[in-house]
Amino acid sequence: MDKMYDNTKKFSGKADIYEEFRPGYPDALYEYLCKTYLPYGGNVADVGSGTGKFARGLIERGINTFCVEPNGDMARILQTNFRGKYNFTYVSSPAEDIALPDKSMDLVTAAQAFHWFNTSAFHACCKRILKDGGVVALIWNMRDRDEAEQALYALDLKYCEHNFKGRSGGIFNGDNSSLLEFFKHGYSRMRFENGAFSYTSEEFVGRRLSSSYALKEGDAKYKEYVAALKDHFEKYSVFGKYVEHIQTYMYYGKI
Repeated sequence: MDKMYDNTKKFSGKADIYEEFRPGYPDALYEYLCKTYLPYGGNVADVGSGTGKFARGLIERGINTFCVEPNGDMARILQTNFRGKYNFTYVSSPAEDIALPDKSMDLVTAAQAFHWFNTSAFHACCKRILKDGGVVALIWNMRDRDEAEQALYALDLKYCEHNFKGRSGGIFNGDNSSLLEFFKHGYSRMRFENGAFSYTSEEFVGRRLSSSYALKEGDAKYKEYVAALKDHFEKYSVFGKYVEHIQTYMYYGKI
C-alpha cells in the first residue's frame, strides 16, 4: 500500500491516549518561530497535527493555524480542542495532497510527523502552498538516551518487532537521508530544552501505548507487553515517579 495513505491509519484508536499522555513543546521554540518568521502574524500549515499538541502553542499566540490531519480519530479531538477559535482551521488532507491554496502559507510545520510522510510528495506540496521565501520546520521531542531509555528501546524492539522501526520511525538511527532529500538546498538545526517529565506507573504505560508502534488491546502479547512496561517502571522509577528528560529538535530551511 502507498506510504502516504497507509500511514494515515497508524494512530487510529490511539487519539484519546495520545492527547492525555503526549508531552507538549517548549515556549522558546514558539517564541523563535514567531519572532523570526511571523513577526506580524501570518498563516501556518501544521501538517500531521494529530490532536493539536504542537498547534496549540501557535493558536494561543494568535497565529492563523491550518491544522492538516487526515486521521478521523485524531481529528475528532483536534476539532473539539479548538472549536470556536477564530484562528483555527481544520483541513482534512494527507500531507502529500494538502487542500490549501497556492502560495498561501508563511510557514509549514510538522511535529512528530515528518517520518510518516512520502518525502518527495510532501516536498512538492510544501513548495506549492508556501509563499516565496517561506520556511518548513520539522520538529521532534526526543528523550535522553540514558540507561533506562536504552532498556526501553530493547523492550519495544522485543514486543513490537513488526511495527517498531526506532524512535520517530527510525529517522534518528543514524540515517538522515530523508532530511537531505527534503531540504535539497540544506537545512539548519536547533535544540530546545523541553524539561523533565515525570510519570506515575499508569501515566508511564499510557505514554508508551500512545506510540504508533505500540501493541493495542487485543493484540497478541499485549498483556505481556504491558506487564513488561510495568516491570520497567518499577526498575527505573524513583519514589513512584519515572522521569524522562526531553530535548526538542527542529530541522528547518527553505525548499
